[in-house]
Amino acid sequence: MSKIIIIGLGPGNPEYLTREALRCLVSGHPVFFRTMHHPSARFMAGKTAECKSFDSIYEKGENFNSVYRLITERLMRAAKMRGTICYAVPGHPLVGEATVERLMTEAPRRGIKVRIVEGLSFLEPVLTCLEIDMLDGVTVIDALSINNLKEPVKNHLVIAQVYNRTQVSRVKLALLELYPADYPVKIVREAGTPGQRVLNIFLGNLDRAKGFNHLTTVYLPPYKGKTTGDLVEVMSRLRSQSGCPWDKKQDHNSLRQYLVEEAYEVVAAIDRGSDGELMEELGDVLLQVVFHSQIAKEENRFDYYMVVNAIVAKLIRRHPHVFGDDFAENPDQVKVLWEQIKVNERSNEKPAKRIEVDQGLPALLKAYKLQKKAAEMGFDWPTVVGPLDKAREELAELEEACRSGESLAIEEELGDFLFTIVNMARFLKVNPELALGKTITKFYKRFGYVLEKVDESGKPISDFSLEELDKWWEDAKKIRKKRK
Repeated sequence: MSKIIIIGLGPGNPEYLTREALRCLVSGHPVFFRTMHHPSARFMAGKTAECKSFDSIYEKGENFNSVYRLITERLMRAAKMRGTICYAVPGHPLVGEATVERLMTEAPRRGIKVRIVEGLSFLEPVLTCLEIDMLDGVTVIDALSINNLKEPVKNHLVIAQVYNRTQVSRVKLALLELYPADYPVKIVREAGTPGQRVLNIFLGNLDRAKGFNHLTTVYLPPYKGKTTGDLVEVMSRLRSQSGCPWDKKQDHNSLRQYLVEEAYEVVAAIDRGSDGELMEELGDVLLQVVFHSQIAKEENRFDYYMVVNAIVAKLIRRHPHVFGDDFAENPDQVKVLWEQIKVNERSNEKPAKRIEVDQGLPALLKAYKLQKKAAEMGFDWPTVVGPLDKAREELAELEEACRSGESLAIEEELGDFLFTIVNMARFLKVNPELALGKTITKFYKRFGYVLEKVDESGKPISDFSLEELDKWWEDAKKIRKKRK
């Protein structure tokens, strides 16, 4: 039967080769070294019966996937022809070796037996060099997969295979998305060899260092800041038996008002242009998401991470022009794709018998959502002329109700007029809630100016006529225009 013996060469120093590894390497079987850029490989090169390496494939390969695929194919072909071959890789065969992963999956399918001969991995001498206990928590990641890191790591972070300047630049840019430029970093060179050394440097200067090769590792100490996991843990504690009485008492219904309030405060922070306020208010909204998720988790329904998983899947599904094969280069093309996706999603749902709108929303926003959903079902004006004419019609009916003096009729017609104005705003692609909010802010500023002038006069506001107050109002408008 054909066989591939995969041998771990250890971290670098030939003295770390195991007896079993040495015995297999000099057994007379052909030996294929993944790379000769390794001290143990160079040490054994003249001691094996037949020696080959795959360095030329790395030099010519278009990308790593094609390189790994070609190496795997050549090894399996050699095993079929020669019966038994040895494949020697740096470190431990099951630590960071993509070709070994492929071989263990594909070789048995072709009737080729795979045997693993263990070797000391690069990790042990790195941790010894840094004086780190593995049980304190260590996260190991391949530099080629650095973009899989989505948030700062609370454990010791070890990044392997940072072997050239291109890799160093990729690693630095990815880490700067998560860590500050002055975050401390250690570059560990040739751990486990006589040439072992450690360089202390700041993350922002990582790509200025020299001497990166296949035996270089980058280390970052545990992140002391807070992550999403910490927020989830804090909320769990607040809801626990020994937690906060108020937090423990809340449920989805009691929290509804706070979620709406926090969302409005985010909008207000945006309007004020304050980054500090916006950051704080976004945190408050995120807290509400985690709060509701924790309540659902306690009821065995879903948790925060399921919420994240669902929205990520939805974003990917609804952006095939980014994550798939569809094409869209402007917002109009994106809208066409978006509408088609929603049509496809609705085709898998039961036909709607009524429009569902959250009854807890403020009336203005509820009207907006209601009309938007009706429009999505085809109940909409063809052009803006329709809602404009309807607004004039409702205004005439309101005027008639005012002349009649009937309070119930006035209330009803005013509601109809407001509803039409909301519909016109939707048609014009303006959120009426946000538009009215900006007008309220504008009123605050202008009327505040009027009150300042009244205060400067030393007289009560009742002493001034409407015409006098209106003059200050117009002055406030002019001042605002000049500032623009």
